[in-house]
Amino acid sequence: MKSQQEFMEGLQDLVRIGKTNGDVLTKQEVEDYFSEYNLDDQKMGLIGAYMAENQIRIEGVLPENPVEEEEETIVSEDLPSAALSMYMEEIREMHGMDEEKEQEMALIMERGDQEAANQLLEGNLEVIAKMSDQYRGKGVQTGDLIQEGNLAFFCAMSEYDSKQHGSFHEYAMGKAQKAMEDAISENALSTRPARKMVQQVNRLNDLATAMAKELGREAKPEELAEKMHLTVDEIKDLMKVSLDAISVIDQGQES
Repeated sequence: MKSQQEFMEGLQDLVRIGKTNGDVLTKQEVEDYFSEYNLDDQKMGLIGAYMAENQIRIEGVLPENPVEEEEETIVSEDLPSAALSMYMEEIREMHGMDEEKEQEMALIMERGDQEAANQLLEGNLEVIAKMSDQYRGKGVQTGDLIQEGNLAFFCAMSEYDSKQHGSFHEYAMGKAQKAMEDAISENALSTRPARKMVQQVNRLNDLATAMAKELGREAKPEELAEKMHLTVDEIKDLMKVSLDAISVIDQGQES
């Protein structure tokens, strides 16, 4: 069986596939995609519930929930924030539950009850959304954090074992929180080199301007490299992403 991360990525892939197929998937498509997981009715129901949260219908698993035509045709530059606001309004109308009731429903879900699983999912969507508030300003959009949290919570539901994991709330929310933190860490790792590049390009531009005034001509790559303590090749790489240094690039190529 594949890892949880691969399963989560598979769910996201299915959402994208569903979006290209008119927001509809067939049960056979889902079973084929997750053929290595030996899906039973409970897991198929959980996948159906997750797809429904993303406005994807699986034929034969969940009833169709038609979307108003007006909602389908909205086009706006603010669509992501508007969609998030609509989502928050929708989940506020769902009924939450205390941890005692939640544990009771988790034990029922563990026996294969799909209705209990749906109630657990719906009852915690707002909790997960509120959890994302503590990570505002960390480099990942709120909607993406909520999606990561929801997906991890969903996976925790399918994996929960009361004997092994104890409190369902602590187990599932721990997974959701870790997913958000992992998303932030991955984003930081991917953007840190880009930030450093931008800083170096800005420094190069400032230095090239200052040296041009001082020398009365465009600075050569070798001169800039010496001042910035970089190699000539590194300077030329920075020049390639700097519109302000195009003339310096040309001079370096001629020398």
